[in-house]
Amino acid sequence: MFKSSQVFTYIDSNTGVNQDGEKYFAINVMSKGTHKKKLSFVTKDDELINKISQMKFIDFQDVVLVVLFDRNYIKDKKVSYWNCELIDIGSNRNS
Repeated sequence: MFKSSQVFTYIDSNTGVNQDGEKYFAINVMSKGTHKKKLSFVTKDDELINKISQMKFIDFQDVVLVVLFDRNYIKDKKVSYWNCELIDIGSNRNS
């Protein structure tokens, strides 16, 4: 497990409730640099969702996302995959 933070360009975001009844927040961003990629990050943490709901974002604003990468294993199939979860968000004060 490791934590990473990176500056991205904000595109849009939405909140909703999944089929299991869990509230979630999803943010769509674009990476910086020469090879731009559109990425989406999701959180189900109520405390973080409340914090984000009080924030105002404008299109193409720089935002700092902190994500947690965790390695998960499926024992039955003997395979593993990386899970990425949004754990914090802020504005880029350098811009």
